[in-house]
Amino acid sequence: MPAGGSARGAMRAAARAYSVLLDACGFAAGAAITVMAVLVTVNVVLRGTGVGNLPWLLEVSEYAIYIATFMAAPWALRLGAHVRVDLLLTVTPGAAGRVINYVADTAGLVFSLILARHGFNVASEAFARGDVLFKELVVPEWPLLAVIPVSGVLLAIEFAHRLARPSPDAAKTAEHPADGL
Repeated sequence: MPAGGSARGAMRAAARAYSVLLDACGFAAGAAITVMAVLVTVNVVLRGTGVGNLPWLLEVSEYAIYIATFMAAPWALRLGAHVRVDLLLTVTPGAAGRVINYVADTAGLVFSLILARHGFNVASEAFARGDVLFKELVVPEWPLLAVIPVSGVLLAIEFAHRLARPSPDAAKTAEHPADGL
């Protein structure tokens, strides 16, 4: 097999693995929110029946929502399911609209890399110092902070992908972003 074929195969495998990773992030975010909804319902029933409550639930819910938000962001960006203000794009002719998308994606890439770098620094410092959160539960802080650079890197990859290969139906997506779902 020619060297180019094996490189293409490796690139396809990496792209598939990346796609599976983003799907896992989206699934995990949805699962976390679903579990939290069920646990809140259980907690309401426990309180209503006088059995007691789950004192750690509020704290775990805060962590789960925070983590789910960061992990779902790259997945939502890939699907075009993110919140987007496209008023300017709907009144802008095709070429100018593509320039606006390019500028927005470039800004997204830059800010994602800044987020990843800063998140890495903060998580590393928390790890080195052994920072711990003391609430209802006592947990090390760095794993919660580590979600930020992971999300930042995945967002940067998504923005880079958007810059490298703008979709052929970019104008349609600009008019109706949810059509791609």
